[in-house]
Amino acid sequence: MTDTQVKCAIVGLGRWGRNLVTSAAGNADAPLRFVRAATRTPAKAEDFCAEHDLPLCDDYREVLADPEVEAVVFATPHSQHHEQVIAAAEAGKHIFVEKPFALTLGDAREMTDAAAAHRRCLAVGFNRRFMPAFREMRDRMKEGAIGKPLLIEGQFSGPWGFGYSADMWRGSAAENPAGGMAAMGIHVLDAMIALMGPVAAVRTLSRTQALESDLHDTTVTLLDFASGAAGTLTTLMASPTYWRLHVAGTEGWIAMPDQDSVERLDGDAPTRTALPAGNSLGAELSVFARAIRGGANWPIPAADILAGVAAMQAIGCSAERGGEKVEVTAIG
Repeated sequence: MTDTQVKCAIVGLGRWGRNLVTSAAGNADAPLRFVRAATRTPAKAEDFCAEHDLPLCDDYREVLADPEVEAVVFATPHSQHHEQVIAAAEAGKHIFVEKPFALTLGDAREMTDAAAAHRRCLAVGFNRRFMPAFREMRDRMKEGAIGKPLLIEGQFSGPWGFGYSADMWRGSAAENPAGGMAAMGIHVLDAMIALMGPVAAVRTLSRTQALESDLHDTTVTLLDFASGAAGTLTTLMASPTYWRLHVAGTEGWIAMPDQDSVERLDGDAPTRTALPAGNSLGAELSVFARAIRGGANWPIPAADILAGVAAMQAIGCSAERGGEKVEVTAIG
């Protein structure tokens, strides 16, 4: 470990928490290094922490009291983020929290306010923004390659709902409103906000067709953007893995047919460009560390974070009301 590396703790060592640790551990020159860990059931993580030389405890507040720890990464149940993020900010720690950032806009505002009040860097784990294919898509749209954007369509689906049971937090409908939105669809929603701006209203149909749990496995949302553009967002929890993001404009279209290539039509014939998938988890953690050290800006502004929570909350409300139109609270 070098003196310039940010010393970080991981809180939550389920599958995704371990992925984050591993992504940083694979690069000795990474600007961030994990030095402590906390999880509710340490016995399940002892071998992993021994492998990565991480002192382990069962209370995140012990981590926050450690003066060596500069930053905390939370890979914990969504409903716990509000308390944990505010406690970390008050303890003087920089904060990286996995998505969804919060389940309500009120909680999200209190979390961003706490980080700002204590002058702490606050980052949210939307790793798709760090994929070369997404950056290519965003940059071409900023250049005006497809003219005025009119419609955005996206889907992120997978079979993971079959592995969730009612006694798992990932199998809880309270932690996962509108089916796969919290696990998968929210990545598409964030990408849409990055490309098209905030959502003004939504209509969502969400139901269970194949799963035996209480989770919805089929969720489709119609989005009305503040810009006037329209969109559709689909997420399935009981189908083979699938990703697609597509934007149609007045002079062409551009799409991510998968997560490592871009297709576009802004001339006579479509073109396809393959891009390296890269380590998007390692990339987002590295940018987080550089932002702490003052060498970079965290690229997802608080306004986008809050806009995503507001839209996510509206999607959940519309799903509960059988597809009724729900206005999204404006961020300002």
